[in-house]
Amino acid sequence: MHTPYKYGGVTKSGIDCSAFIKKIFSFYKINLPRVSHHQAKKGFFVTKKKIKIGDLLFFSTGITNKKINHVGMVINVSYKNIFFIHASASNGVVISQLYEKYWNNKYLMARRILYLEK
Repeated sequence: MHTPYKYGGVTKSGIDCSAFIKKIFSFYKINLPRVSHHQAKKGFFVTKKKIKIGDLLFFSTGITNKKINHVGMVINVSYKNIFFIHASASNGVVISQLYEKYWNNKYLMARRILYLEK
C-alpha cells in the first residue's frame, strides 16, 4: 500500500498499475503480460454481476478513446460495492470502489484469471 505511482515502474520505489498486477500474480507463479491491454486478453470475461475476489478490472481513463489503459484486482465484493487494489497515478497503490462515479464511468470489463476450487 501507498507505493508511489511511476509510469513504467516495477519496484517498491515506484510502480504502475499493470506492473503491480503482474507482480501480485507472479508471487503465485502465474505469468501475466506486462501491459494492461495485453492482460485484458487473458482468462475469461466476467459480467459485472458475477465479479469475485481475484478478478481483474479494466478501465479506460483516457478522455477521448475507450482503450484499456488501467487495471486493478478485486479484493472484496459486498452487496453495495466492489473494492479493488491498484496503482493509481494520483495516489500510488490504493484501494478504490468500482461504484465510485469516476471508476464506474471508466470501467470497461472484468476478466477472471484465478479459479478457486471448492
